[in-house]
Amino acid sequence: MKKLATICTFLLVVVASAAYGCDEQCLKEKAETKNNVTFPGYLTWKHCDDTRMDFMTSSMSSLDNYRSKHFNTRYKGGMRNIKNYIVQRKEWLKECDSYLYMTGKGRVFENTKTTRQVFRAMDAVIKELDDLLAGITYSSSAGEESQAIIDERFDRLLKVVDDHKTLMHLKGRYVNR
Repeated sequence: MKKLATICTFLLVVVASAAYGCDEQCLKEKAETKNNVTFPGYLTWKHCDDTRMDFMTSSMSSLDNYRSKHFNTRYKGGMRNIKNYIVQRKEWLKECDSYLYMTGKGRVFENTKTTRQVFRAMDAVIKELDDLLAGITYSSSAGEESQAIIDERFDRLLKVVDDHKTLMHLKGRYVNR
């Protein structure tokens, strides 16, 4: 009788776990059905984690290096390239954020507040670059020029991302590549 009860319990556990266990593919399909969207085949949790990590490491390092050594508001080609670079990274991150959110994995930058801060900082840099490309320049009685304004926007983006990296380090969830 005990053997029969043990076998029944084992079968119930196996059947229940199969019925309620849902891996990434299952969650992806449920999210597609629920939200009436189709996710690209390359979009996975690992892809999104890699995209986020590349953005926080190599992309931020490249932006900071370019800004400090080569960026000049007099040259529109460089500004256009940097703007396109940031726009492209933002599109990738937003795609991942939507995917992670819809599949119940969370947000691309840990939580909604941080994710919004990063996207707002990216938008501020993009807007400033758009303004500079359109020919808008700044000068003030305090002596602030266009370069100072765009530097401030870049600094804000770099700080928001660095603050997030620091928090992830403290939580033990950030790995340098």
